[in-house]
Amino acid sequence: MLPRVALCSVLAAGLVTSPGSVFAKGAPSAKQAEKDGQKAEKQGKWEDAKAAYEKALELDDKPDTRLRLAAVEDKLGRLVEAAAHLKKALESKKLSGAQTAKAKTQLKGLEKRIPTLTFDLPKGFGGTVKLDDRELAAGELGSPVPANPGKHEVKAEAEGMKPFTESVELAEKDKKNLSVLMTELPKEEPTSDGEPEKDKPTKSGGSNTLAYVALGVGVVGVGVGSFMGLQAKSTKSEIDDKCKNGVCPEGERDLYDKGKSQADIATVGFIVGAVGIGAGTVLLLTGGKGGKVESKSSARRVVPYVGPAHAGVYGQF
Repeated sequence: MLPRVALCSVLAAGLVTSPGSVFAKGAPSAKQAEKDGQKAEKQGKWEDAKAAYEKALELDDKPDTRLRLAAVEDKLGRLVEAAAHLKKALESKKLSGAQTAKAKTQLKGLEKRIPTLTFDLPKGFGGTVKLDDRELAAGELGSPVPANPGKHEVKAEAEGMKPFTESVELAEKDKKNLSVLMTELPKEEPTSDGEPEKDKPTKSGGSNTLAYVALGVGVVGVGVGSFMGLQAKSTKSEIDDKCKNGVCPEGERDLYDKGKSQADIATVGFIVGAVGIGAGTVLLLTGGKGGKVESKSSARRVVPYVGPAHAGVYGQF
């Protein structure tokens, strides 16, 4: 029994007198991660070095490690992140005087290289602005925003406005201004019965189609009438040359019949044209409500007409 008690006492004493052995397990891992970072850095494997130094900082946040990570971030073109790590390291009291002086010099040089983007926003803008995936705070919108060199996507949104998007390319030391142009979304104007215009069923679409068809038929009719009228006129001149004193030889009967047919077709063409143009015009003006388009102050009247060589419509509006 006594040996067991003695063994327990020895173990307990060991735990009490050397607490560092319990928490010391993390130190070798942080040290190893930093060594891995240095090795990757020497090989120019910047992403691997970055990952290793970040792991080391998770285990043991040492200012020396932050200085190394800042140098790697600089190599990767992440100047904003590099500057942030230098500032964090300078907050520590563990840096030597030489390290502090070097870090301040590096930070000063970085801040000169970091490009900035200033947003010119509409007056009274109350929406949001995103630079890449980060939504900018309201306080940032009134001053130059630091950003890494490279291409960036800007998106602005506000209630009642169309979203604004723009791509911006920044180089080191750039100081750019971006005008954020916002336009209002189209408003739904209510009709007399309160129904939004875009949802209002179209009542005259079919009548408009019929109107255009009628107008088309009318134009074709007038065209045919004009053409055949000219042909009939030409045939009449030919008959006049061959007939003396209104008497035509029997052999010219076919020419006479031809002229008469041309004149008849011309007349029909003009009539069809007049009716088509008149009907189409009425349909367009009335919007499918027939010929009754009257108000208390005015009335519209459309009347087709046919002439010897032309056709059309006249009316009161």
